[in-house]
Formats: sequence, structure tokens, C-alpha cells
Amino acid sequence: MENQQTCIPKASLACGYSTEALCMLTGLSAAHLRCWCRYGLIGHADRGGFWNEQQLAEIHHLLQLSASGATLPELLAARDGAAPLRTVGWPAHRGNLLWQLEYGSDCMLCRGLRQLTTIYRIGDLVDHLMMPLNRWLQHDTRRGASRRLSRFDACVRRHAEVTQRTTQRQGLTPLFLEAVSVRDETEIWLESLRLSGEGFCVETSSDPEIEHAVLPKKYAHHLLWCGAGITQARFRRFCASLAAGEPVMLCGPQRDIVN
Repeated sequence: MENQQTCIPKASLACGYSTEALCMLTGLSAAHLRCWCRYGLIGHADRGGFWNEQQLAEIHHLLQLSASGATLPELLAARDGAAPLRTVGWPAHRGNLLWQLEYGSDCMLCRGLRQLTTIYRIGDLVDHLMMPLNRWLQHDTRRGASRRLSRFDACVRRHAEVTQRTTQRQGLTPLFLEAVSVRDETEIWLESLRLSGEGFCVETSSDPEIEHAVLPKKYAHHLLWCGAGITQARFRRFCASLAAGEPVMLCGPQRDIVN
């Protein structure tokens, strides 16, 4: 599946890269760029709003470093060559989120997640922090485990819904993410966040019992999330939609046919 907005205008290439083009190339959002600029990790765009090749290379280098979960001060020190990158990375962020789930208010928890999404690329955040934490919470049997899991799920859903409204205002490529089966209630919302970081406006249907034979409006992409397999009947309907030329595809960790 390709995002239809990844075609970079020739004018951007001639003058440098617009912020929109830079976001397409790096997977960052404009909020990421503002955060990194304020902290001094990267320079600002020129007066025309364009970014040059050197800045693009610096951002790619920082993305490699930030994929470890390094904090902003750690990234700044490593970028300046003051010291090799040393970080406890994602485990530290996981510990902080677990503390918030246990003791923090809903407002503090959501604010903490929002701050992380302005520092790290969404795909890295979901793959290295949120999904592993979700799996850990699903299997936690200690006292208060169900409450922590419920708070985590509510926070992720709320952030995904806010992100959907934001990307809709930005006019990003519309994508419909429909649950065929799920292992847990949170995983599809994490996938929604990950896809939004790839430049899509994601509308999510999280209930596997609701099948959208006819979508409410046209979408550039229609993804069927298979968290725990797909039935033979549903797979036949998927094949029929595919044969009819609809922009539909299977996704998820378990796409085998189940009884």
C-alpha cells in the first residue's frame, strides 16, 4: 500500500523541501519539526519556508538516534558529538507510563502520551513502546491490572480519535481501518496511530461484529485488520471485493483462515 501523497512536487525539489514534502520524506509531522527546532536539534526553514538537503540529512540521522528512545538532551549531546549516544531508551518511557497509569490523573496520562508523539516518530513510538506495553498489560495479573489496562486503552483511543480529527482537517489521504478480528481491544487503535504517522487520515471501526459491506464514503484505502484470523466466509467476501477492483487489503498479525 502506498500513500498517494508521497509524490514530491518538482517545485519543492528545485527550491528545497517544503514542510509538507519534508514530512512525507521523513515520517515526521510539522509538530515534530517545531519541537526539534525549539530544542535546537535542527535549524529552522528558510524565509521561504523551505528546508535544504543538509537539513534533510540531519533529520534522517536524528531519526536513527531517536529510534532508540533517547531523550531530547541525549539526542542533542549525540548530535553535537559531545558524547556517544547513551540512553536507557524505551524502558525508561515504559516505566514512566506505568507510573502514570498507576498514580497519575487521566489528564497527566494523556498529556504524557501527547508529548511523546511530538518527540518521536509515531511508527517508532508505537512499535517500540506502545505495542510492547500493551502486550505486557494484557498479561499482567498483579493487583490493579484491569484498571491500568482500561486506562491505557482509553488514553490510546482518545489520542487516536483526536489524531483522526487533526489529519482530517489537514486533508490527508483517507483510509478506513476495519476490524475483522482482534486479540485485544487496544491493538487496532495502536495501528490507527501508526498509520496516521504514515500520512493517512484513519477512520477506525473497532467492532469485529460490524461488517461494513458498503462504506459510508469513498476511501483511498480500506484495510481489514486481522488480529486473530479471518473466517472463510469473510475471506471470500474480501476476495470478491478485491476482484471488483476495490482498494481493500488484509493487514494485522494473524491473517490465516480460521473456523
